[in-house]
Amino acid sequence: MDFDVDDAATLMALLDEKRPRRVTQSLLSGWDMLQTDLPSRERIESATAVLVGTGLATVDEDWGMLLTAEGARIRRAVPGRGLGMRQIPGILGAQLRARGVARADLTLPAALYDAAYSAYMEAAAHREERAYRRHWWETWKPRRQR
Repeated sequence: MDFDVDDAATLMALLDEKRPRRVTQSLLSGWDMLQTDLPSRERIESATAVLVGTGLATVDEDWGMLLTAEGARIRRAVPGRGLGMRQIPGILGAQLRARGVARADLTLPAALYDAAYSAYMEAAAHREERAYRRHWWETWKPRRQR
């Protein structure tokens, strides 16, 4: 259950109450930035189930996720000043543990996750290729141009 709460805290750090956040390349990118790993479909599903079951988020039929007013209040209470983004999920996790959590019965469609994962990996491959080309060009340029 601790793993679920930690993942729920990570997801909570990425959501807000005004714009639905879908399971897309952007969500995976944000998760990767915060946790330096990519979540599986099951981890996103489980994290969402904790937030929805605890009344801190909603999810629509297209897996657009929003924080509820209570979820947004908890999220806003975490001081942003002086903290690194990677510290926020830890603080939210402690608050979730103190609050107690419940789980909703949700199923994230594999097709939604697979499309997001493929888009994320394709974008990562393009970034890697651009970095390689930039490095190659910098090492190849004649000395007087450097």
